[in-house]
Amino acid sequence: MRTLASAAVLATVALSLSSWASAATSAGDPKAGQTVFTTSCGACHTFKAAKTTGMVGPNLDKSKLSYAAIVSIVTKGKQGKAGVMPALKGTLSTKQIQDVAAFVSTKRS
Repeated sequence: MRTLASAAVLATVALSLSSWASAATSAGDPKAGQTVFTTSCGACHTFKAAKTTGMVGPNLDKSKLSYAAIVSIVTKGKQGKAGVMPALKGTLSTKQIQDVAAFVSTKRS
């Protein structure tokens, strides 16, 4: 009986992790993300796909960051060599952050 309960708990955890991993790698609409990027990120970042030439943050054309890493940085912010990327959680919705991450991770050169 105890083994059956343990198996049920493990199955539930595995399903939850599988759903989270899928969302962390595939959520977001790149087309919507372009609009959000242009209005909210382009003043700081150069990104050819958005036709932006910001000079404060890093040029994102050659970025190798994963979708999940972009979501994390945009959400929480990051201290970098050139300065600070502010956390945009609260400024952008979760959906907007996912859209920006989808745009940047799929449209870079």
